[in-house]
Parts: sequence; C-alpha cells; structure tokens
Amino acid sequence: MHAPERHRPRLGLWTLLLITLFVTAPAAYPGYWLTQDGFVPALNIVQSGPIASVATLPDLWRGTGRAAFLPAQPLLMLGLSPAAALRATFALAFLLGGLGVYVWLQPRWGDRAAALAGALYVLLPPVLATAYWRGSVADALIAGLLPLALAGLASYTDSRSLTGAGVTVLSVLWMWRIQPGLAAGATLLLLAYAWWVERSGWAMVIAAVAGLAGLTSLLPLWSVHAPAAVAFADHFVHVGQLFIGQWATPAANATPVYIPPATAYPYQIGAIAWVFALAALWLWARRVGGGDVTTRLLSFGAGSALILIGLSLTWAAPLWQITGAARLFTYPWQLILLAAPGVALLAGSLPALNAPLRRAPLWLVLAGLALLGSYPYLQPTYTQTPIPARPVATLGLRPDLLLLSADVREELPATAADRRATLEVTWQTLHPLPFDYSVFFQALTTTPTGEQVVAQLDAQPRQGLQPATTWLPGQILTDTYTLDLSGWAGAGELRYVYGLYDWRDGSRLPVDGGIDDKLTLHGR
Repeated sequence: MHAPERHRPRLGLWTLLLITLFVTAPAAYPGYWLTQDGFVPALNIVQSGPIASVATLPDLWRGTGRAAFLPAQPLLMLGLSPAAALRATFALAFLLGGLGVYVWLQPRWGDRAAALAGALYVLLPPVLATAYWRGSVADALIAGLLPLALAGLASYTDSRSLTGAGVTVLSVLWMWRIQPGLAAGATLLLLAYAWWVERSGWAMVIAAVAGLAGLTSLLPLWSVHAPAAVAFADHFVHVGQLFIGQWATPAANATPVYIPPATAYPYQIGAIAWVFALAALWLWARRVGGGDVTTRLLSFGAGSALILIGLSLTWAAPLWQITGAARLFTYPWQLILLAAPGVALLAGSLPALNAPLRRAPLWLVLAGLALLGSYPYLQPTYTQTPIPARPVATLGLRPDLLLLSADVREELPATAADRRATLEVTWQTLHPLPFDYSVFFQALTTTPTGEQVVAQLDAQPRQGLQPATTWLPGQILTDTYTLDLSGWAGAGELRYVYGLYDWRDGSRLPVDGGIDDKLTLHGR
C-alpha cells in the first residue's frame, strides 16, 4: 500500500523533526519557565536520593524517581546549570515521543501518516503541559518513552527484532524507575496493545516481564510512602473541559489575576485533534472489509483513548474509590497522558485512510493546522530568578511554599533611633493556600533570664495587596519587612525569626516538613 513512499523524499519525517524543533524552542530560551512544579525538579536534579525529596514528599508511586534525572547527568558534568539540563531533558522527551510514534506507525502506514501522528502527539495540549504548564519531568519522560515501547513491540512482531524487544524492555524499566504509578498504567496499555493489535503471545510476554522486572526493582523502596499532596477526588474532569478549557500559567507581573485550578488545568485534547479523529472515524466506518492490522490499530487507538479519558471523568470516581487505584496517581487526569498515543494514532491516520491526503500540498495543510492549533500552548511564562543550589526552607507540610532566599540587612548606627533590620524574602508557591496567612518577623536577643523579643512585626504579605489565597502555583513573589530596633540597647547579638501563621488561632505553618515552626536568620 505504501511501498512507493520508500522511493520518495521523506517529507513526513523531516517535517516532523521541524515541528519537534518548534515545540522544543521554548526550552532554548534563557532562564526557566513558571510551572506548577516550580523549581522543584531543578533542585532535585543534583541530588542522589532514589526518590526526589528536596521540597517534596518522597513517595514510591506518585513521586519522581532518580531515573527521571538520568538524561541531565552528562549535561551537568559538562558544566550546564540544573535549569539548562532540565530544559534539555524536556526537549529530549518531546523528541523521543514524536519519533517513537513515527517509528511505531511508519512500517504500517507509511511516512506521511506516521509523521502526522507523531506531530499531533507532541502537539497535544496534555503532552505539552507536562513541560510548559506542569513542569513535571517524570510525566514528560513517560510521554516520551511510551511510544518507544509501542514501537519496540511492533518491530519485534514484524521481524522478530531483538533490538525492538530490547527497546521495549529498557523503556518499560526506565518508566518504572521514573514514576511507578504511571508506569503501571503504561504496562497495562502495552499488554493490551500486544494482545489486541499484534496478536503476539511473545510480545505480551516481553511487556509483562519488563513490567514485572520494573516492579521488582522497587522492592527496596516499598516502604517509602507519603500522604497525597492534593485531594485526588477534587481533580476529576468534566466532559466539557475536554473540548473547552483555559490555559493558565503563573503571571510574571506583581498583580496576577487568580484563576481557580478547576478551570486552569489543561484537560482539553485540542480542537484539531478532535476534528482529525472524528474524520478518521468516519473514513474508517466507510472502509470495506476488516480484520487487518490497520483496523486493529484504529480500534486500539479509539478504545484506549475512550477508556483512559473516561476514567479521568467525574463519573469514574466510585471506581477509583473501590479499587484504591488513586494511590498510584497524583491526579486522575494523568490518565489522559496515557491516552495520548491512541488519540494521536487515530487523528494521524487520515493519510492512511484517504490517498489524496497523502499528496504533499494537502498533507502539509494537515501538518500546518496541527501546529497552528497548538501554538497557544507553546507560550510559557519565563522568569530570570536564579535557582538556588538548595532552598532556604519550605513552609507547609505538602510543602506549600519554597523559600528561595531570605536576607536580613542590619543598620545599627550609634544613634538608637536609626537602628533597623530589613528582611527581603523571595518565595515560590507550590500549592494553593487555603487561608490568608499573616507574616511574623521578630528580632531576638539572649539575656541571662532567657530569650527576649527586641522587636516584632505582624502583617499581611505584600502589604495586603496580594493575600496568600491569590498566589498561583509556580508564581515567584518578593516582599520586604522592616523592624524598628530603636528600643534595643545594642548589647549582644541579634537573631531573627520569620514565618507565616493563622491569625485566628496563632498556629504557624510548619517549616521544613515540621522540624520547626519558624525560620531562624542572622543579620549582616
């Protein structure tokens, strides 16, 4: 059916590479973009723990394993900053995902259908969101590795290629060491693909053995558990949000407009993908005959997308509660990421189902529409705020705030009336705060009878103009507080404490996971 394409220039492949370059272009800009996960991945990229633990709660199933940071290690050794190495890792994930889809489908559908599917895959809003909205290196790499595993199974079935089997095994093992929850879902998807599409018992064995090996490798970490950072049940998707949504990134200016998370999450599949998928279903329904590999591919794409997206919808909440599967994921809508290969397969099949659409002019129109439809999702908000080697502290148990810097500058002239201490603090929000906390800033000195409060300040952050409940996840804010030290006699050394508290009952936000309820600072 597609043999003549072997003698044509690989228009599809080169166009796919060009589109992937366009998708990864934001990762080449200086600085870093503001995302839901903030600077947390960059802080963990230089740590050696088996599960990310800096500014996050280590968790076996939902946490980020060390393997998520493997691609960045050679770049760090070459002298790149953690932020630059992380940007390169996201770019690699997009490249692996697009080329994985192409290698998977090209032997069956030819160059142009496979390339269109690969382009649609990297341009799907949920896939783009892994990098430019959520900033999750674990989700991004699994989105890149899943198509490679599918391609390996297809290659093994077609030619008994040991290389294909090896690619699948390595991809699955890597996914299990990145994020086991998503890897478990991906393994089940691979088993379903091997059974339904490839009709190969050996392909099923390869997927099953790779998944079992990945699970077994986690036995030493089996006891590493943490409470959920968010309420899983609060993040199910409504059907309308699959079609119409609001793409929200943290604002770079000082007075952002707050967008509730329920409307901000990028659930939508994308108008172009929906239109292409519906057109493909219509062409598929008009085909004469069935039972061939194309029919099985299309039914797998439609079925897997329908089931996985359906499980992220509100009606599926009882199923999650009964099975306890919510323990594997942070959000139910992460399943949409696993549905992405099926959506891309279905939407990209148009040139395989309709010969005129394989002609260069029409095919380029399809590829151009896919790119234009996703352009709004390729505009992250950047920050030039330097990423520290380690955070000063975290506040909240989840944690909720990442303290990037906290500097106290003392002015202690001989004249007591002019003595003051100024605290400049910069923080990044990691989770929405449920209450408008107040700030306390105190100067303490040690006396023979114990510690004495020399001066104290209690105030709303940002002069009350931006209450804590309006801070967006990923947003970076700076504030300044000044203590009047005119009542201090000047004897001894001062130390300072800072934190946030609930003004209704005086309870303070825990610092560094609860080891204290205040941050202790020294002036300079």
